[in-house]
Amino acid sequence: MKTWAVLGLALLFGSGLVGVPSPAAAELKVGVSGYVKLDIQYSDKIIGGGFPSPSPAGTPLDTNAEADNGQTLLDARQTRFRIDARDEVAGVKISSRIEADFFTGDGNAVVSNSRHLRLRHAFMRGDHPSGFFILAGQTWTLFMNIDSAQPNTVDFNGPAGQIFARQPQLRVGYRAPMGPMGDLLLEASVEKHSLGNLGSDAVNESQGEGQDLPAFIGKVSWLSKLIKAEAAAAVAKNTVILAGGDDEDDTGFGFQVSAEIDLSPVTLFGHYQFLDGLGRLAQADFGTQVVLVGNQLESVESNGFYVGASLALTKDTSVNAAYGWNKLDEFEAGGITLETHQSIVVNILHKFWQRWQVGIEYRRFDVEAFNGTEGDANIVHGALWFFF
Repeated sequence: MKTWAVLGLALLFGSGLVGVPSPAAAELKVGVSGYVKLDIQYSDKIIGGGFPSPSPAGTPLDTNAEADNGQTLLDARQTRFRIDARDEVAGVKISSRIEADFFTGDGNAVVSNSRHLRLRHAFMRGDHPSGFFILAGQTWTLFMNIDSAQPNTVDFNGPAGQIFARQPQLRVGYRAPMGPMGDLLLEASVEKHSLGNLGSDAVNESQGEGQDLPAFIGKVSWLSKLIKAEAAAAVAKNTVILAGGDDEDDTGFGFQVSAEIDLSPVTLFGHYQFLDGLGRLAQADFGTQVVLVGNQLESVESNGFYVGASLALTKDTSVNAAYGWNKLDEFEAGGITLETHQSIVVNILHKFWQRWQVGIEYRRFDVEAFNGTEGDANIVHGALWFFF
């Protein structure tokens, strides 16, 4: 596999390695890391989702009397482990990661709390000395602002208005060092595209079936110690195959901008996104991307943002806060209920004993339906981590 990786990178970057004996490779290094995590959460409403990491989309409306009861959940299914492998061949840095956790909705809490393993990341990457790189596999979508404006939360999902998706993809990029000013990063990817099931039962759209084109994403980032900023755009063709074999399609697109500034000991951050037919990238806040009105396919629009700050009290203790908001376009077709999500997140995180971390977080979710009905939930979430 190493030989094929070297040949592939040689063809991509024109390094002239083909047919020339390559220098001795560095020793392959493989490491195992991860953490064990216990979540303890109390909420004054029964929020959909089942585990102690619900999104605002699960907040019940005030008309749901059965959900107007408190609950306490203890869970360890976010426990995670990863295997990293690194090597260097002829100056090309080669790396890969496989990461899994148990954060699934299976199992039976009445009989046993056993959970199945879930694949999160599985990718390989090659970085050429010139600054070009290639990545192949499954990891965070390029559309996600993973390098900037990421809130530090106890909750797994984060605030409303956050992009949160992992995608199988092929990505290429170029990193241009700009000295003390920072680095300019240019990236492009093709990624698996998928919709919810709307048409023929013979097509499992939730697995990406029926889509003849992948999603295309581009991003430009500026990364420095003081400021991190990025802008990304995505475009895809949404296709639904109807019963009988006819199909309907519509173009989906979106863009996002994110930035953070380090004013130690305070870090400020913000993010904004607009999505038209690509709503699943925003951690499926509204649960749909497109709707069928008759046999006409229509994209669903949403606007979302969050802002926040982090204060480092000490090198091991921080206070973090974020406000998130996400709104669907005026649209009542297709059984869509919720129009607006809002969330408030405030927490304190503390590291101790070198490998341990404890956190306590307050979250409030507010939702509003198109008919004016509202709902809210208050959550207190504690967690304990052991990192290895």
